[in-house]
Amino acid sequence: MKIRSFLGIILVTLLTACAHPDLIKLEDRYSDVVQQLGKPDSEIVLQDGSRRLVYSQQPMGQQVYELIFDKDGKLIFKDNILQEKYFDRIKPKIQTSEDILLMFGKPCEKWTYKNLGEHTFMYRYQDIAGFPMALWVDFDLERDEVLRYVLSIDPWSQRDSDWEF
Repeated sequence: MKIRSFLGIILVTLLTACAHPDLIKLEDRYSDVVQQLGKPDSEIVLQDGSRRLVYSQQPMGQQVYELIFDKDGKLIFKDNILQEKYFDRIKPKIQTSEDILLMFGKPCEKWTYKNLGEHTFMYRYQDIAGFPMALWVDFDLERDEVLRYVLSIDPWSQRDSDWEF
């Protein structure tokens, strides 16, 4: 009996480890997706009763998945929103860090620059050609409003060359 329980635990662990937003299909049900992927980084119920879930793959992954379910719980949209075509959703002087967390989930890294009166979230992504890039969203420390966003080469991809032999 102990072996059977142990094998059951191993099977559940393996199945959970295989859960990934890329394996979710349009038309899948909300409850099934949450059971497979776990609790999302953010969830918002929209005005029409649909739900928007965000699953961040940060810091090791370079994707943030947005899944939208209609009011009946059926998946109607899924995409990696860490793509430049979605960055126009970032609204300086309007949004706050909470808005960005709801939009993109947890960032790869966070920094505070007290002397500048700013703090920053960094998200790792790949551009359309597959090149490693970073999205930096800067906020005013006092008002917590988005000041700007900037794109650069992913500094993590540059760290590989830091090794000295």
